Amino acid sequence: MIEPLRVLPAGSAVLDAGCGGGAVGRWLAEQGRHQVLGIDPELPDGTATDGPQKLPGGGTLELRRADLLDLPVGQLHDGVMLLGVLHYAGSADGVRRMLRAADALSGPGAPLSLSWICDDVPLTYQEAYLPGRELVGRVLAELGWTTADTWTREVTHAHGGSPQHDHRIVYGTWRRV
Repeated sequence: MIEPLRVLPAGSAVLDAGCGGGAVGRWLAEQGRHQVLGIDPELPDGTATDGPQKLPGGGTLELRRADLLDLPVGQLHDGVMLLGVLHYAGSADGVRRMLRAADALSGPGAPLSLSWICDDVPLTYQEAYLPGRELVGRVLAELGWTTADTWTREVTHAHGGSPQHDHRIVYGTWRRV
């Protein structure tokens, strides 16, 4: 799922929306020599950078506390990642807004890499909105994207005092038609 971004030409601009601590973006900047912008509305304290930071391998990484929906349209990226983000959208409309924002920030030919907890396996320990594959596929098709590769993985775990439960995680890469 990350490989289509890694093999972009050196110096490519990559957006990592929902970057957490920036580990994936850092790896892409180092391995692919890319200019990676990582954003996350809950970026851990002390993680934000003061502009792009040069990394070994020639790439740069900039980490900002920001929301995908608040980024200005017009600065296009050569690749976009939303890894573990869509299930935070809160609703089908939220998913649509996120995917439209990702589309508006994607340059021509840019791969779009996604992963999310899917609703194929009910989540019972808390109320949550877990978008289905049909919704995500339909919205992306409406925006002119086609699936390059997708797969799922079943994960069983417990966290936050919850009982053991299952998640189905969807991984994939899309390209513009």
